[in-house]
Amino acid sequence: MPLDLSVFEKTVSAIEYSKALSITSLAGSSGPLLVCSLKKPYLLLTLSEETAIKFHADTVFWSRVLSVETPSLINYPGTRERMKSLKELYCKGQPRFISSVDAALAPLWAKKDFPLASLTRGQTIERDNITDNLRKQGYLTVPVVAGAGEMSVRGGIIDVYSPDKEHPLRIEFFGDEIESLRFFDVGTQLSVEEIHDVQICPAAEPEEGTNIFDLLPECLILLDEPDDIKRQHPELSDLLQERDIINLRSLPLEGEGLNMGLQSASGLRLLREERKSLEDFVRRAGKMSRDHYIVMVCSSESQAKRLSELFMEQDLTADIIAASEVLRKRYSPVITAGDISRGFVFGNVIVLAESDIFGERPKFKPSRKSNVSNLISSIEDFKEGDYLVHIEHGIGKFTGIQKQRIEGVEDDFITIEYLGGDTLSVPLERINTVQKYDAQEGVQARVDKLGGRTWQRTKQKVP
Repeated sequence: MPLDLSVFEKTVSAIEYSKALSITSLAGSSGPLLVCSLKKPYLLLTLSEETAIKFHADTVFWSRVLSVETPSLINYPGTRERMKSLKELYCKGQPRFISSVDAALAPLWAKKDFPLASLTRGQTIERDNITDNLRKQGYLTVPVVAGAGEMSVRGGIIDVYSPDKEHPLRIEFFGDEIESLRFFDVGTQLSVEEIHDVQICPAAEPEEGTNIFDLLPECLILLDEPDDIKRQHPELSDLLQERDIINLRSLPLEGEGLNMGLQSASGLRLLREERKSLEDFVRRAGKMSRDHYIVMVCSSESQAKRLSELFMEQDLTADIIAASEVLRKRYSPVITAGDISRGFVFGNVIVLAESDIFGERPKFKPSRKSNVSNLISSIEDFKEGDYLVHIEHGIGKFTGIQKQRIEGVEDDFITIEYLGGDTLSVPLERINTVQKYDAQEGVQARVDKLGGRTWQRTKQKVP
């Protein structure tokens, strides 16, 4: 008895041939499953940013089940992920997007005006042309790149943190030729990946311009809980005139639209609040699996393993399978790793989220320091006269950060003075090779932590 999605297939067929339709009785994460089943390009709108994020998270799982491409989330302006999603909006061939109404109403560039700076290793271009263009696109010039939308210029090196990238980019020149392009870690300044070419997104959005509806003129518009959206955003009515609109509702409205007959999993004595223990859940699920196909979605492999072991303790079997195998498995119950907000029931199919089984987890966000915080604080901690330990050259006195020209390239260097007047100049991007000296810990301990060799006092400049 495999997972039967025929009710979704029939609904998709009705949507594909309709210009206006209401779909009702969409329980739990069934809406995201329906949306992932669509073949037409679409823009799905939710009332709030939180709802859009949750809806998109559900589509990530169902896309894996259906083996289709996950729709893109258009984030609210000011978020780091926003520019990455906008790049997909302007460059994607077959668009499928999810957005809150507020994020969709923010002004955008015209279709052909999205500013992407394209660079290739070996390309000849004046450095000032790059930096001037980046400033026009909203990049802030800083001494050391720490976050998205920042750039740093040091002689023949330009560091730039494009908002759509996980790591900042380092552009190194030989004259006016781009000698190398590589992503690097902001905390250690070490290279992460050498690349041949790159596209750099703008760091700031236009204050006025077109909107997403004009950019997607042929897209189907899906409204999640349309009554709430229209009540709070009456201005949408003009933008949506003459557009094909599908309304998605959770309520089972009588005599209106297409009722999918989906329900929540409540009343089956499977939910956390409807039973006494996990053992009761296992016994109940095992019994119901005789005439139901039960899929249990856990947020991690370890949680899936824990649940499977609970079935084993009751002499029952619940196989752990990949999400892509859910449609092929012919018996249940089955467990798969993923993340959905809530389960639902249709026909003889029961889908359960981890929160249905174990209850809601407490919302906790650990405080995160910027991965450049150690680098910035180490620079600020260095005071003239402090003793520093270099990974190869040992202990010396910090005399400041000075601008120097070496081999025709001007840059900022950390200057360390040794006994007898010898000096060492370390470029800022190599600050991970230097630490403050702790007399109690000792020189060798510091050098060992840095991963270097014993002290060799020398008069040279570190390349």
